[in-house]
Amino acid sequence: MLNSLLALLLTASLSIQLPAKAPGVYNERLASGGLTRQYLLRVPAAYNRSRPLPLVVLLHGWTGSAPTIVANTGFGDKAEREGFVLVAPEGLGRPQAWNVGFLDLTGNRHPNDAAFVADLIDQVEHEVGIDPNRVFVAGHSNGAMLAHLVGAKYGDRVAAIGVVSGTIGLPNTQLKVKIVPNPVRPVSAMIIHGKKDGMVAYDASHQALLQGIGAPRSAQWWAQADGCLPSPSRSVSPNGNVVLDRYVNGRLGTEVDLMTINNGLHEWPGGNAGMGRERTTGVNATDVLWDFFVKHSRQP
Repeated sequence: MLNSLLALLLTASLSIQLPAKAPGVYNERLASGGLTRQYLLRVPAAYNRSRPLPLVVLLHGWTGSAPTIVANTGFGDKAEREGFVLVAPEGLGRPQAWNVGFLDLTGNRHPNDAAFVADLIDQVEHEVGIDPNRVFVAGHSNGAMLAHLVGAKYGDRVAAIGVVSGTIGLPNTQLKVKIVPNPVRPVSAMIIHGKKDGMVAYDASHQALLQGIGAPRSAQWWAQADGCLPSPSRSVSPNGNVVLDRYVNGRLGTEVDLMTINNGLHEWPGGNAGMGRERTTGVNATDVLWDFFVKHSRQP
């Protein structure tokens, strides 16, 4: 009886301390790095101040925007169904883009976009009750590159990242490689990439506009940094189109997954593209990433 009473009192105390932001969709601003930045915030109907919720930061690609990445991926509807807070920041430049360290497509402002994402997490935690052990970052293309960078630099804040059609680095003019820095803490990573991607190459054997470090090498890099077993397990979809390589037993319970889609292009699998929903891959990247996030809360 005493334990039950203490539990009720603790729950009541926590609910009083949680921020009082009402469920809804908000267009907001934040000062970061001397710049005024914009972001879209979605607080699901499930938020009633009784318990903190997971947070997903969703990063658009080059030429994209917060509203388009939310609509194209279906992450807004997913946030309502699953009960997590969604925030989608806006990049800078015309067209909008991100500075990911090894590649800056934003123009002449050279923003510290990784620090902006960290500031954004801080800001949202002041607005909504967020579980600090369930903060996740997902991105597409140029936004996937930023997700890699944020995961490496802010692993003390981020439990897992999910990247679609990205890379951890590029060759520079001296034929050396510029990549994201070594992670400050083990972070789980889910990498999804199509072999027919014509914008960001799947690997060195595939041609694309941007020939960076391929998805297999990116997955191996994260697996080694996390201390996962060096050889992944492999599973293949019944039709052979989707291959999943899973690196497990990383430090602090981390895992690295590489999902290779043989007929995948430079688009969000299962998303709403210009011609309607993408159905040829048989993959819904939003569902895949959320399922991965659910399994990988940050461990103390």
